[in-house]
Amino acid sequence: MAAIEKIARFLGVGWFMIAIFVISIVGSLSNFAQGATPTKGKTEILTTFFPIYLFAKNITAGIENINVDMLLPSGYGCPHDYAISPDDIKKIHQADIIIMNGLGMEEFLAKAWPSGASNAGFSKSHNAKTVVASDGLTPIRLRYYHEHENSSTSAHEYNPHVFASPKQADHMVKTITDSLVRFLPEFEKQLNSNGEEYRRKLDALSRMFEVSLQGLKNPKIVTVHEVFDYMARDYGFDIIDVIEKEPGEEPSAKELLSEIKEFRDNKIAALFSEPQYSARIVEVIGDELHLPVIKLDPVAQGPSDPPLDYYERIMIQNLNALARAMK
Repeated sequence: MAAIEKIARFLGVGWFMIAIFVISIVGSLSNFAQGATPTKGKTEILTTFFPIYLFAKNITAGIENINVDMLLPSGYGCPHDYAISPDDIKKIHQADIIIMNGLGMEEFLAKAWPSGASNAGFSKSHNAKTVVASDGLTPIRLRYYHEHENSSTSAHEYNPHVFASPKQADHMVKTITDSLVRFLPEFEKQLNSNGEEYRRKLDALSRMFEVSLQGLKNPKIVTVHEVFDYMARDYGFDIIDVIEKEPGEEPSAKELLSEIKEFRDNKIAALFSEPQYSARIVEVIGDELHLPVIKLDPVAQGPSDPPLDYYERIMIQNLNALARAMK
């Protein structure tokens, strides 16, 4: 690593770019030593994290010449504080197509790649084509944007958790499908067929939310952080506030007292925890207000080999939980 840093300083570039160069050279020498000529096999699609992986797997199902991989571990969740590793660099370098969420979710890539990795600019740093699944959506501004003012991308003022609403997931699947058809025209028929079938399922799921969440007795809830705002906008309930203004940072004692007063004054129906974060502080507030604490899963994480209908299964559980709490 010291040698790489010296070379980087001499050339006036970041160590990250030197690492990529070293990986390229080592790979070429390995092929030469074995008397092999690099050949193109399967199309390698790299998705940034779990929900994008689920969408891409459904769209490419049954196409043998396409391999879909995931950059983050499947159980990691939203990559707000993710630090890129050397293995990640190798995956990025080997990808033919990279599919990301966008809206600042992949901030960790922009920090790691000096030339910029946010959204479509990422493709300028290597040969991979890039798909930004949230392109064309109407974004929601983060209510606590001031926490992110030092972010390296202005896109981070927007809430990136579009995947947590079935209605927005439908749009993301269309964007991914259209992009893959453009990049891989030889698979157009099957990609379109898979994408349309999956969108029908997501549309049916969205209609279930619309019907089940009509006539709510108390549509006011509190969540851990700003992950369900698109769902609330799409299906007509109110997230009064969030407990963690910065994901992963619990409120101070003073902030906690202020939140408890706010939630009591607003007569909320329930508090919702998330599998990615500890439920301890949510339960403390729930005990104080004598309110139920219920788990909502944004499908930001999951098993390493999920069934294709994993998103729908978890979202139906979420719908049942929301309906019970607010009706």
